[in-house]
Amino acid sequence: MNIHIRKAIPGDGKAIMECMSDSCDDNCKKCINKYVCNSKFFLIASPDLIDKKLSISNGCTLIALEGEKVLGVSIYTIHKFSKMQHRAECGWFVRQGYMNKGIASMLVEALIKQAKKNKIKRLDAEASVNNKASLRVAEKLGFKIEGKREKGLLLDDGKYEDVFILGKLI
Repeated sequence: MNIHIRKAIPGDGKAIMECMSDSCDDNCKKCINKYVCNSKFFLIASPDLIDKKLSISNGCTLIALEGEKVLGVSIYTIHKFSKMQHRAECGWFVRQGYMNKGIASMLVEALIKQAKKNKIKRLDAEASVNNKASLRVAEKLGFKIEGKREKGLLLDDGKYEDVFILGKLI
């Protein structure tokens, strides 16, 4: 696999939507990846909406590409409150069929470098206590579990999962 990572730009919305929609099957009636799949998001989202968000400069979105195909996304959003603008909330996901190939680690490593460039001092994230893949990536890249939020995630099937609160000083 020849993967390269770059900043997402307006115009990438359609490819990002396709990547995310791989987590759902049959118009999001069945989730393949319950942590990415979000039927409510797909009801309101569009490539134009994603492109609009990419044009706002309150963070950074990176994409992993093989050719023109988006394999994964990592993102951070800077806190708006002035006393917290040194912090950013981050997240990542990888397209179904490309997981466990190091792509998430590549994306998050690149995101950390970009955050440092932008003088971010701390990255915050949340991951379901059952999302072993994301927790492995976070641990590998130096995120620490700082707490647990009960019923912090509502899945499409109506069930709740607890989430770990993760942080990394950079």
